[in-house]
Formats: sequence, C-alpha cells, structure tokens
Amino acid sequence: MDTYRLCLALICSACFSTAANAQSFMECSEIELDAERLSCYDAAADAIKASLEKPQVGSSEQRQEQRNAEVAAIVFGEEEAPVIVEEVPEQITFIIKDVLYTQRRETIFVADDGRLFKKIADTRVTIKPGERVSIEDGFFGAIFLVTEKGVRIKVKER
Repeated sequence: MDTYRLCLALICSACFSTAANAQSFMECSEIELDAERLSCYDAAADAIKASLEKPQVGSSEQRQEQRNAEVAAIVFGEEEAPVIVEEVPEQITFIIKDVLYTQRRETIFVADDGRLFKKIADTRVTIKPGERVSIEDGFFGAIFLVTEKGVRIKVKER
C-alpha cells in the first residue's frame, strides 16, 4: 500500500511540475488532466492580465509592438519582448509671435518658428503676442499650449 501511495505521489508531482513549467497557451493545451490544464490556462491568463496592467511607455508604435510580443510570448511560448525605455522628449518652448482671428471668430496662434495653432477650447482666456509657451501632450493626441503663468489652452496644429 505504501508503494502505491509513493508511486501516486511521484506521478502527481510530475504532472504538477509539467503544469507549472507550461506557461504558454499552446503548452497548456497539451496537458491531459482537466484540472491541471485549467490551472495552466489560469496562470497564462493572469500573465496576460499583468501584461495589460503594466504602465505604458514609449510611442504608440512601440507600445503596440511591446504588447504584441508579450501576447505572443504567452500564447505561443516565444521569447519575451524587450523592455522599452521611455525617452523623455525635451520641453518644446517658443514665443507666440502673433494672434490672428478668422471670419468665423476662430483664434490662430502664430509661433515664432512659423507654426500655426488653432484654439479649440471654449475658454475666453487667450495668449498674447510675445508670451513664451510650451507644448504639453494630453490624452488621445490632444495638444495644449501652456504659458509661464499657467494658462493652458487646447489647440490643434494647422
């Protein structure tokens, strides 16, 4: 009877070690016991969830490439994606050379380097010619002009 238990314990430990080593969905699909296969799938799903919850760095193309590589590593067992190191862009500052108004009462800010920024915010606050501003990125590709006094206006580059 003890020999039977010892053999059963060895078989179970071998099966559990197989399930623990299988990290990709493809490897999980090869496990025969339902409970072990399910726990393997759960571990792989947890790995995908952890991958999705990581803070995002880099450009949108880099983030997409990183995400695809991480999912491929979990699903197919391929090598893990390289870590993206965030490069902080230098602050872009310039002086507003002129403020123009269109017939539709739109406000256009002219930068000293010739770029044009159309005001798309509904605020009455404006930037005066000669003020130094910096560009700040917002969500979903939004751009803000921020003055040294803290005035922040949403704009679109033309």
